[in-house]
Amino acid sequence: PLCRHYLKALEKDKPVCYIGDLNVAHLDLDIWNAGAKHLEKSAGTTAAERAAFGDLLSCGFVDGFRHFHPNADGNFSYWSVRARNRPHNRGLRLDYTVVSQALTDPAAPAQLADAYLLNDLCAPHGDHCAVGMTLKY
Repeated sequence: PLCRHYLKALEKDKPVCYIGDLNVAHLDLDIWNAGAKHLEKSAGTTAAERAAFGDLLSCGFVDGFRHFHPNADGNFSYWSVRARNRPHNRGLRLDYTVVSQALTDPAAPAQLADAYLLNDLCAPHGDHCAVGMTLKY
């Protein structure tokens, strides 16, 4: 809740863009093996963490990637290096572009034009890829 309150306070002055590794896989589409029994006990996939991210979205913020790609499957930003999951695309989407809902209004002076995963920008032995977004003024 502290992060959510902080972002809402920032939003009083101007729209907010919150980008990076948020360490939560919000939807089943964000998990390569959704439904696996161990997920409830694994960091980033517990019901409490996923619900907290949902609370952030329900208070006026938007998952930029899902805004443009609501049904995209297999689009991950994290893969376990230890398990060698990247070549098989067994991953999680833990990195986000979260924006104020105002940035999705086509009449707004600044608008979210795109949000994406940069899978080509991942260190050879890294576990996360970069995420990005484009704003239109």
